[in-house]
Amino acid sequence: MVVRGVRVGETYEVEIKSLTAKGDGFTRIKGVATFVKNTVPGWKGVVVIKKVGPSYLIAEPINSDQSSSDKEQ
Repeated sequence: MVVRGVRVGETYEVEIKSLTAKGDGFTRIKGVATFVKNTVPGWKGVVVIKKVGPSYLIAEPINSDQSSSDKEQ
């Protein structure tokens, strides 16, 4: 699935604006609501898209010291 040209596996530089009720970071990529696990408001960095929903994205931060983040799940 593709939403506004965003695909699973792509990376984007973002800034987390707020937290959701579940505690995930919230931002927007190309205007699409994006939920990022393990982040806090004000966090800036690169995320990789893990899931593309009908009107939302799920992403995870890319840690520069974590080379195993590209493993297939």
